Amino acid sequence: MEIKERSETGVRILIVDDERAVASILRDLLSAGGRSIDVCHDGVEAIELMQENAYDLIIVDLVMPRVGGLEVLRFAKKTRPDTIVVIITGHASLETAITAIKEGAYDYIKKPCKLDEIKIVVDNAIEKIMLNRENRNLMIKLQDAYNELIALKKEKCKEERIANINFFPSNMPGLHYLYESGSSLGNCVDQLKELSSLRESGALTEAEFNALKKRYLRSISLQE
Repeated sequence: MEIKERSETGVRILIVDDERAVASILRDLLSAGGRSIDVCHDGVEAIELMQENAYDLIIVDLVMPRVGGLEVLRFAKKTRPDTIVVIITGHASLETAITAIKEGAYDYIKKPCKLDEIKIVVDNAIEKIMLNRENRNLMIKLQDAYNELIALKKEKCKEERIANINFFPSNMPGLHYLYESGSSLGNCVDQLKELSSLRESGALTEAEFNALKKRYLRSISLQE
C-alpha cells in the first residue's frame, strides 16, 4: 500500500479520541490554514490510517477500547520517529505521564483541559515541525553541495587552473574569506552554511547563492 507523504508546506494532523464530541471540538479548534486534519475514534483505526498517511502531529486519547494511546504512540514512533505525538487523557497519573514521555510523547495533557492550553501545545508542536523541516531541507542542500565538491575533486586533474578571482562586493562582510588562500575542505560545511544563511535572510538571491556555491566549490577543488 502506497503511503501518502507529508506536504512540504502544510501540516497533517490525526486526532484520535473515542469520545466523538471531544474529537469534534479538537478538529474545529485546530483547523486553520495549511492544516489537514483526520479524525478517528479507535486506536486500531488510527494505526490503519498511519499505515496509509504520513502525519506530522498525532493527538491521541490515552484510554480507548482495544488499542490505547500508548500503543498508538509506540507505533507512530516505530514507523516515523519524527512524528510528534500529544497524549490527552482523563485518567492522568504521574506513572502514566512518565511512561508516555519515555515512549517519546511530545506532551501530556490532562482532561478536562482548557482549549487555550491545547492550542498553545499544538502551536508549539507545529513550530517545531516547521523548524525540523527547514533543518532537513538545509541538510539535503548541504549534502548536494558536498556531492558536487566530490565530483569536482575527481575532475580536477582534467581541468586547468583558473584565476582565483574575488568578485564579492566590499560591502558584503563575511563572504570574502571564502576565496582567501586559507579556505579548505575542513571548513567547507561551515562556509556553505554561511552562504545558506545569507540566502535565507535575503542577502543573496537563489541564483546568486548557486553561483557563489559553485565558484566556491571549484576554488576548494583546485586548492586540494
